[in-house]
Amino acid sequence: MTLSFKYKVVKRPDGTEVKTPSIPITLFGQTRFDSIALLDSGADISAIPKDIAEILGININAKSEPSFGIGGKVDSIESKMRIAVEKGHENYMLTIPVKVILGDYDFPILLGRAGFFDEFVISFFQKEQKVTLKKVA
Repeated sequence: MTLSFKYKVVKRPDGTEVKTPSIPITLFGQTRFDSIALLDSGADISAIPKDIAEILGININAKSEPSFGIGGKVDSIESKMRIAVEKGHENYMLTIPVKVILGDYDFPILLGRAGFFDEFVISFFQKEQKVTLKKVA
């Protein structure tokens, strides 16, 4: 089966709004955390802000290492997180690698290629402003 999601309106730090290929997900840790995540085909690995890692109970005191992205160089910790993607009667649980970005950065949860894109055939329909995910068998 294929999951289909309409692009979501996201407010940028400058106050403007843009529609993005973002999907609802649930993160699991010490608590359950529902959120919206941006599908980022340019990201090697998924990334979450430090405050979300703290909510989930991910250890942020591990040795940090530099990560590089569109925003430049930031300190991060590599970890894993459990997520669920679901719509209707379809529900997929995954454990994916994630970079916890240290510092006070305001950015959405990013779902990158390693561990997430590997699990689905993902199609972006920009004109229709929708994205589909089909689980790889």
